[in-house]
Amino acid sequence: MSDESGVIRPRTVPLSHAEGRAAGPKGGRGRRWPLLLVAAGAVATVAVLFTLVPRWIEPLETVPPTAAPSNGAPPTTAVPRPAPDDQLPPFQALRREQAHTEASGELARFVELELKLREELNAGAWSEAPYDAARTLAQAGDEAFVAERFDAAIDQYRQAADALAALIDQGHAQFEDALNQGLAAIEGRDPATAEAWLSQAGDIKPDSPALHSALERAGRLPEVIAQFRIARNHELAGRWDQAVAAYQAIRALDAATPGLGAAIDAARRGRSEQILGERLSAGFKALEQGSFEQAENAFRQALGIDPGNASAEGGLQQIAEQSELVRIAELQRQAERHAAAERWDEAAEANRRILALDANIQFARLGLEQAEAQSHALNTLKRIADGAERLSSDALFAEAQDLLADAKTLSPRGPVLAAAIAGMDALLRRHGTPVPVLLRSDDATEVLLSNVGPLGRFAEKRLELRPGAYTLVGSRDGCRDVRAEISVQPGMGPIEIRCVELLQR
Repeated sequence: MSDESGVIRPRTVPLSHAEGRAAGPKGGRGRRWPLLLVAAGAVATVAVLFTLVPRWIEPLETVPPTAAPSNGAPPTTAVPRPAPDDQLPPFQALRREQAHTEASGELARFVELELKLREELNAGAWSEAPYDAARTLAQAGDEAFVAERFDAAIDQYRQAADALAALIDQGHAQFEDALNQGLAAIEGRDPATAEAWLSQAGDIKPDSPALHSALERAGRLPEVIAQFRIARNHELAGRWDQAVAAYQAIRALDAATPGLGAAIDAARRGRSEQILGERLSAGFKALEQGSFEQAENAFRQALGIDPGNASAEGGLQQIAEQSELVRIAELQRQAERHAAAERWDEAAEANRRILALDANIQFARLGLEQAEAQSHALNTLKRIADGAERLSSDALFAEAQDLLADAKTLSPRGPVLAAAIAGMDALLRRHGTPVPVLLRSDDATEVLLSNVGPLGRFAEKRLELRPGAYTLVGSRDGCRDVRAEISVQPGMGPIEIRCVELLQR
């Protein structure tokens, strides 16, 4: 049979590379549907060629070589026709059909991945070598497919598709890595490094929204860095409000700047601490100057900034203590002034107010005792003097003598007290010296003299009485009682007492 049949050499058909190598892996979004149509057409063409065509071609008869024609044309060689599917054994025909279908599926997978590569990624140095290798595998698959070596075609197409899938994954991974490195450089405020990495990412996926956002951030990075420098200079100079304004400018440029919120919070805390220090300084300065109200206001403001601040609370405690000392000192001066002027009631009140602040202050206790004793003595002497008529009573006279003796022991003895004592001495001497008193009656009236007792009946009675007020009461049977208030004084005339008004029966 080998003597009668020739070799059939099929022509290569580029099923998987219909557009040619020059097109590259990136076709753009606008070419997606034409590419899909081309790929679908290629798959359909292959199916028709290898499923229907063999059945349309009749087997060629083996023609033996003949002599050259008389017209000088080259001799022809008989080429045997391949056996059609219906001439193959059933199992081989089925296996051939399955291999053909599987090869077509792997080819379609390769085409779809190639479209995906072009759609999602851009050609570049990163993809040139592996993409060429994948296309070479696919071209080998084409040649095996045309030669009806379907198992080999399946293997070549599968390797080519797997290579494209790996290339797509590699492209995405390299893009993500470059993008992340660029973002890290932005966060590290390194414009040159950020630009380099983002450029690499742009070579792979130039249309990525994430890349565009990163590029915008990188473009504003120099101004962000400048504002950070300005903010830091303000912080070092204690200009916290200006520092916060600089950080706010950074937020307007790139709100995603890392650490920005913490920097703003720190600047605001710095401003609060600055104000706190100013309030504390003002408070202690006012406290030192004795301006307690101003100091208290400053310390209250400090506590409004930092509740529980120990310095502010200590300042308020010092205000309470010092203001109390100042108040005590002022009250002491008042008490001393009142005592010097012998206004003992006012002096006593001032000392009471001191003791209300601190009950253990000894000078106030002594001052109160002294003021009360002086006040009591003066008031008592005045009361006795005002009621001198009552000194006719032996008991009251003796009490007045005791009170005068007590008053003479008091110290200091100011002019007011000395005058009161002298006046009382004179008053008691006057009231302690009896004067003659002549009483006249009708010898029928029973006479009773207060502070002395019954005098009986008499026509005249001479008595020695201390000056003062006395009451005479006369009574007689059948007559209305009589009462007379008399004031015994030296040189006084006779006093008459008798009952003359008869009672009606």
